[in-house]
Amino acid sequence: MTMHRQWIEGGTVHGSVIQAHEIRSVHLGADRPLYAVDAFPPASPALSPTWVRQQPARLLDARYALVDFTGRHDELGRLAAWRDSPDRVSALLVHGPGGQGKSRIAAQFARGSHTENWRVLQARHATAGLLSPALPFTGRTEGDAPVLMVVDYAERWPTADLIELLLDAVRQGGRVRVLLVARPRGTWWQHLVHRLGDFDIPVADLALPGLSDDADVVPQTLFRTARDCFARALDVHDVDAVGPPDGLESDPEYHQVLAVHMAALAAVDAHRRQQQAPDGAAAVSAYLLARERAHWESLHGNARVRITPDAFGQTVYTAAMTSALSHREALGVLDRIAVGSGEHADQILKDHALSYPPADGGTGGTVLEPLYPDRLAEDFLALSVTGHGIDAHPPDPWALDAPRRLLDGEPLPCLRRVLATLVATAARWPHVRAAQLEPLLRERPGLGVAAGGATLAALSDIEGLDPDVLEAIESHLPEGAHTDLNSGAAALAHRLADRRLARTEDPEEQARVLNALAQRQSHAGLHDQALKSGQRAMAIRRGMHAARTDAPEPSFAAVLGDVGVYLAKDGQFADALAASGQAVRLLRRLVDEQPGRHGDELALALSNHAADLATADRWEEALHTVQEAVQIRRRLVGAAGPRGAGAPGSAHEAVLVVAQDAQLAPLAAALANLAICLAQAGRREEACAAAQEAVHIRRDLARDRPHTHEPALATALVNLSRRLTRVARHTEAHRAAAEAVTVLRGLAETGSGAFDEDFAAALVNLGACLAPLGATAEVCRVLQEAVAVRRRLAARQPRQFEPALAAALQSLALESFRAGSRGRAGAAWHEAVELRRRFAATGGDRERSDLAGLLRTIAWMHLVERWELPRALEAIEEAVGLLWWLAPTSGEHADQLAQGVDTHALLLTALGRTDEATEARRRLQRFRSGDPAPGGPTAGGTGVAFMGVTGDPPPP
Repeated sequence: MTMHRQWIEGGTVHGSVIQAHEIRSVHLGADRPLYAVDAFPPASPALSPTWVRQQPARLLDARYALVDFTGRHDELGRLAAWRDSPDRVSALLVHGPGGQGKSRIAAQFARGSHTENWRVLQARHATAGLLSPALPFTGRTEGDAPVLMVVDYAERWPTADLIELLLDAVRQGGRVRVLLVARPRGTWWQHLVHRLGDFDIPVADLALPGLSDDADVVPQTLFRTARDCFARALDVHDVDAVGPPDGLESDPEYHQVLAVHMAALAAVDAHRRQQQAPDGAAAVSAYLLARERAHWESLHGNARVRITPDAFGQTVYTAAMTSALSHREALGVLDRIAVGSGEHADQILKDHALSYPPADGGTGGTVLEPLYPDRLAEDFLALSVTGHGIDAHPPDPWALDAPRRLLDGEPLPCLRRVLATLVATAARWPHVRAAQLEPLLRERPGLGVAAGGATLAALSDIEGLDPDVLEAIESHLPEGAHTDLNSGAAALAHRLADRRLARTEDPEEQARVLNALAQRQSHAGLHDQALKSGQRAMAIRRGMHAARTDAPEPSFAAVLGDVGVYLAKDGQFADALAASGQAVRLLRRLVDEQPGRHGDELALALSNHAADLATADRWEEALHTVQEAVQIRRRLVGAAGPRGAGAPGSAHEAVLVVAQDAQLAPLAAALANLAICLAQAGRREEACAAAQEAVHIRRDLARDRPHTHEPALATALVNLSRRLTRVARHTEAHRAAAEAVTVLRGLAETGSGAFDEDFAAALVNLGACLAPLGATAEVCRVLQEAVAVRRRLAARQPRQFEPALAAALQSLALESFRAGSRGRAGAAWHEAVELRRRFAATGGDRERSDLAGLLRTIAWMHLVERWELPRALEAIEEAVGLLWWLAPTSGEHADQLAQGVDTHALLLTALGRTDEATEARRRLQRFRSGDPAPGGPTAGGTGVAFMGVTGDPPPP
């Protein structure tokens, strides 16, 4: 029975649901709440005329949809086409700058979808401060209606949690659309697209154009529409004479819908109060914020609140920084930020809620509801700080150090929101950047990392930001890949690379910068960009090498090795082999010239080169190459001394452990590669011993540093399970394979994208290990998952991943056929054959051999089951035709031809065509006697592919 994790309105989602094997209806979840799910309101809430006269800015809140929706016909059409597409699950990002109208179009589309009988929900992340631990769960509604899930501020979600929500969409079991709304579409989005592709989730994006680019919207008309709607809400008459600001057509600030709406609201309210309308976007914000302050003063003057207007403003400032929080969290925040009031924090929260009540009506237990819309809240933050130059809004000295006070001490649950808000404000207000953001990050650059990948990417894009600040942030980034930071780290590296390249003419430094950039881009899944950056670095180092400068050759060899990896990821295997081979030759020369040095670099280059040789089917050379790498690694491990030497707990012990681990980890990798090559050479017991040793080393390393060594442990376990399978130790093989899948599933779901093919390969391997144990249904399940992952990988990088996809499809087809699911088997075989035919048309004997092997498998399985024999005959005739041409090239192909002809004859006999069967066998006999019998079309075949294991992949 398949259990679906269903979205429940009014519920809190706590991470992946796990169904224990053999136990029904028992679900386990992570303790950490991820997000809340609520029904999207089908209609806008009502507004009190008295309230909006006191706080006219309330009319700008997108939740109330006060202004008649105007234009966006093309965008709404695209949204509807996306919603109504045949995909079962898909996601779409609506993006644009703050104030562009993203929330309005999302709400318009959501409510329109509701009328089309879609169940419309909204998700809010746990860090939005909107989740209550006691939130009740209620039953589902509207039966099996398709679901539209709206996710605002998507860029502020941790990547892993956003992926979890989208995987939940898949788990619903019906049609689901996830509409993401965000400001930037930067590297965070590219990274997310990269990850979602691995889960077979189609994605798209829709950029909202500014007014100047939207033919459906005329600024003058938009202003008049908003003016008339605001006039009705404020009960103001005779507004025909209220005209737009002078810069409506020319000022870039008015290219956003919200800016026009704000100008219209300020003009109508000023007309009502018989005042001059403000001129300019900044002046409009100052006017509307002054009306907010007038309301605070009125409340205080009428003794409806105890806190002073200044304290009220400081509380509003705090809420703008943090957004809504639980009562307990808000008390802690007010204590940190030190609102200037003699009242108790609880009283401050009560007074603030009088003007800014919780959006959920108080049912969620939250306080500190922020000022809306976001753009106005950001303007309030900016105008509270000295340096803006707007006389109508004097700054509050208290605000200058408010972010610093808020971020002091233990990290707050809302730390990311605080930093995201500060960065967004600084991006539009240079004085905030200079007075608050830069000093804060200069003093505490680690905050740039703590902000998360999306905010780090936005920070990297701020014009005028001191590059030294970015340099300091970079120094706090962890080395290597990091799930949450990869996108931001790549954006930061790109920004700094431009600066560093511009300020140096030293080719050594230029190559180093480009190589570091390529590594960050590769971690973020930007493989095309990584290859380009790496090739630029290699071109520089190649030029230095050719010119015989003083450039250190180890650096040239290192960049050759890196580029070789990028080339292999891009499917350019021949070029990858050439690059790794050149790296080996360079390092051999250096080792000969400088005995005792460069052994580590040579061992790494040998390991990479062995992988490329294996990919090229040059297994004997690969074996000799990796054996040399293992020998070097063993010497280096011996030189480092036994692991754990040194006084326990001493600094010397820590240094020794790092040095020893630095040699043990690559030794384990080399041993795993050696095991693969030994198995290919038929030395299976030796292969098992090497694989066991690799796992033993990895377990020791992972025990002390799991985050660093668990991925390699999983790879070693996969390798070991394959070796054990070859010597019929099936129970042990299954145990190792299952453990590897468990580890790699967790790594794949973190969002980095670095482990996806490893995960798919581990699933295929698990299927191979389960088959001898008779678990056919479980084999099909894991192979279906492997196909889904590889299909998305192949869509992005076909040259690299289409062969692996074909192999997974073959395995799925065979096991589905054995399980009786012939329809699924037929569809998988058809897709695999089409891929193999394409490979054979553009490849050589190896690709033709693979196609023939697949066709023979299909024919034999149909023959055994006496199912669709005419289709089986077509398959075997194509296979035999290929093998007639390949048979003279090797004894292996001749044997395959004999097997194929035998299958062909058996099929002809089963169809009653005995004379043709006899003639087929006679022709084979004539071929064996030296008669070059005519064959079929050029192509070829290997052996029958079974159990999804058509040979080991090249060493990693």
